[in-house]
Amino acid sequence: MPLYTVSTKTPIPAPVKQQLAKLIMDVHCGITGAPETFVNVVYSEGVPMSDDMAYHILATVRKGRTKDMNNELKNEMCRQIVKLLNTSPQLLKLSIYEMPAAWVMEGGNILPEPGEEDQCEWLQNAQH
Repeated sequence: MPLYTVSTKTPIPAPVKQQLAKLIMDVHCGITGAPETFVNVVYSEGVPMSDDMAYHILATVRKGRTKDMNNELKNEMCRQIVKLLNTSPQLLKLSIYEMPAAWVMEGGNILPEPGEEDQCEWLQNAQH
């Protein structure tokens, strides 16, 4: 968590997938402060979409951040992805779905609430 599901009409080359995954991780962690180890990116290619959309990204994130932070995350993510993929902003849709942290586990441990990562003993031990 977060889980970014990148759906596309056509395949994305492997090197671009790697760049996109790193971009998503960097933007997400840079804005939210979430640990890099939490970020997951999966790709679904050949997805039927309307003619006015080539990419859809569903960002499933921990609930509890401000509306302003989520807007900043969405806007910056879209800006950088459009640049990387050299596409029109109109062909990309990014949706954010918030989920309570208590509903998500990483390595068998329940995730801390946003902003409480420093108080999470298992996470601190895992990062050392």
